[in-house]
Amino acid sequence: MKVRRLHRRTAALLALALWLPASAATYRVDDTGTYTSQPTTQMRWRQLAPGRAGDHTVEGRVTVALRLNLSPWLNRPARLYMSLAPTEGEQMVAIWRTQGRLQPGTVRGGGRTLVFDGVVRDPFLQESIVLELMADGRTLERAQSLQFFFEIEVTP
Repeated sequence: MKVRRLHRRTAALLALALWLPASAATYRVDDTGTYTSQPTTQMRWRQLAPGRAGDHTVEGRVTVALRLNLSPWLNRPARLYMSLAPTEGEQMVAIWRTQGRLQPGTVRGGGRTLVFDGVVRDPFLQESIVLELMADGRTLERAQSLQFFFEIEVTP
């Protein structure tokens, strides 16, 4: 009788474990083959003469050739995120377009955005993206170093 109860409890725990979603492990992706079209990006005022009620946005554009090493996760379902490290003062916003291997999107300083959800089929993901950078020009006092990186989530 005790053995039967133990089997029922084990079966119930096993069913619960299968029902609960497995937590994903997150890893930083090796992007050492990635490079930008220019080392610095000149930010320009969106409007030539911003006024009190005007638009104080500054913007810039840079093309990035991505080369992400996904070989450790080959043939596994994964979610890939593009992240932007926190920026000083007013948060920088980056909007990007892609060639189609990654999803277009938007990310703010300190945030991350999903750019791929599927099975990793190739050891390296290569993509060219165009980044549009925007910030409030009233809060930018000096040049900033933007740090983009990629994280991947895979289920164990």
